[in-house]
Amino acid sequence: MANVWESVALRGGMISLGDVWRHRDRRPCDGLVVTTTSDGAVIHRAGQPVPDITPLRATARTRGRTLHIGPGVALSEVGAFVASLPMDMRPANYTVAPGVRT
Repeated sequence: MANVWESVALRGGMISLGDVWRHRDRRPCDGLVVTTTSDGAVIHRAGQPVPDITPLRATARTRGRTLHIGPGVALSEVGAFVASLPMDMRPANYTVAPGVRT
């Protein structure tokens, strides 16, 4: 069941997916970390600096739901993580940095 306060807070721009994942203790596979951003989250290699991102424009439905994928991260790792999430916790938008592995 969707968490109502999270949905309302996401639409209102008060939180983003990174906050939701941290609150619900959702983490990607070993070697990857998630950093909260104003428009969602960035997933990147542990021990690497958080990559620069450009926040995306959003609608009320997509606000706070962008996942930025950093260099060196494999798309298969992101796919496995996102597939493990309930529908209400999945990203609506993605950006992919140069150097992302396929």
